[in-house]
Amino acid sequence: MEIRYITPEEAIDYQRVSAASFIWKFNTEVDNTVRYPVLAAFDENKLIAGAEVFDFKCNYCHNILNAVVLSGICTLPERRRQGGVRRIFEEVGRLAEEKDWVFGFLHPFSIEYYEKFGYARLNRMLTITVPFANLGHIPFCTDVELYDGSQLEELAALHSECAMNENLVTLREEKKHFCDTPLEKAEYTYIHRDSTGKADGYVRFNISRPEFLSVEDLYVLSPDALKSIIGFLRTYDGIVKNLIARKQYQGSPLNCLVDRIDNAGYSDDGSVAARIYNLQKLLESNAYPEAHGKFRLKSIDDLERNNGIFEVEYENGKAKITRRDDGDYDIALTAPVAARLMLAGEGHTAQTAVYLNGVEINGNADDFFRAFPYRATRFTDSAWSV
Repeated sequence: MEIRYITPEEAIDYQRVSAASFIWKFNTEVDNTVRYPVLAAFDENKLIAGAEVFDFKCNYCHNILNAVVLSGICTLPERRRQGGVRRIFEEVGRLAEEKDWVFGFLHPFSIEYYEKFGYARLNRMLTITVPFANLGHIPFCTDVELYDGSQLEELAALHSECAMNENLVTLREEKKHFCDTPLEKAEYTYIHRDSTGKADGYVRFNISRPEFLSVEDLYVLSPDALKSIIGFLRTYDGIVKNLIARKQYQGSPLNCLVDRIDNAGYSDDGSVAARIYNLQKLLESNAYPEAHGKFRLKSIDDLERNNGIFEVEYENGKAKITRRDDGDYDIALTAPVAARLMLAGEGHTAQTAVYLNGVEINGNADDFFRAFPYRATRFTDSAWSV
């Protein structure tokens, strides 16, 4: 079996496999190209499985690290369970070292399935629904500016600044990451500015009358920016009934604003799965406590460079990391649960983590959990879906 990136001429073959795998209608005239690189498995020159591969940079503890995102993972139904997808993931692991990908992300159709490749669920997202009738206490605001493409540099800089407040937020530096054709796509992006004229928040939304206004992106630097943007969205309350905000998390700024508002509703909005591809670099990039701490982490991972004992001693926000093949340890983690404990920002303790599959505590692991406390964490895919 051969694993390689497809050529432009093979894009239509990947689309055929995708259509058969996901059962969507295939149109030769339309479905003959792909926007992103596709890594595929070939058996006797026939494309049998594939996955779209995206390169991104994102924030982790105020460090900009390289990440890979996999999407559209598919296999011909008659070739399932024959190793095509597994070989693709093995190649991604090899490429991770070459391209310096520290972690990877995907949207899982099955958590159990992707755990086999080292991925674990994190970022369980929420859709928040609030009736506009219940937002009357937030003043109307029209002090916003429609994004038309000319403010790209300013908007990208604003997004990067917001990204530093939440782990795993991807940077957006190119035109394709923002919608500058609102009339054609019915997707509107508005920028808010503070009293000095500096951009301090933006929102991207669409409308489905008469039921809801759907917020797809909302990034802010201050409570005033948040309230002003919500005050602007209130100007649509004459044509829609509800404000819906997608891809929110429990501690998101919007949830902090609306969690005391009557009739606010919450529903599951899917989740993201993640995998650590370079544990050493992740440990080096982590933000550690000021107080002294030390832990010995046994990493159980199919990736050779992630496998072994990582001894971490930290103080004054920095750490020294030493790797060895074997020896004593305080906590042992399989690859999926390592991703969850170290990336999701859930703030587990030794008392709660023992209930997670793949955790073994072999000593006093409190210093490990102090090194990975609760952190605002948000990975969303809208960076490539605009």
